[in-house]
Amino acid sequence: MGVEPYLVTSSVEMIVAQRLVRLICPKCREQDPGKEFAALRAQMGAEIPEVLYRGRGCHECRGTGFRGRTGVFELMPMTDEVRALIQEHADSGAIRKVAVKQGMNSLRGDGWRLVREGRTTVEEVLRNTKNEKFTSRLE
Repeated sequence: MGVEPYLVTSSVEMIVAQRLVRLICPKCREQDPGKEFAALRAQMGAEIPEVLYRGRGCHECRGTGFRGRTGVFELMPMTDEVRALIQEHADSGAIRKVAVKQGMNSLRGDGWRLVREGRTTVEEVLRNTKNEKFTSRLE
């Protein structure tokens, strides 16, 4: 955007990203039979809970299985290490890697929280975070 790095690092305290995901309809929510559960668990690991839910579709949700939306959020505090990387013109991947190591939760990570709570589906999280690569805090 043409903004000098020193202006960004001196004025930005936190960077926030958000997406909206659809919520499973509470009136017709049921346990998902999980035909693809094993494949999802193999691909995503412990992020996928033992029990998944979906909306069957009812009058309340007009047959969609979803009713309402909620946000998933990614918060990246401007730490000294992130500031230094910005000053060095580091690429976004390097900055993201450091932020994740420092405890930043990603959009997809926040979406998995909603899946574990039974409030949305795996497909909904993947659809709304499609451009995000999974980055573990352990890498």
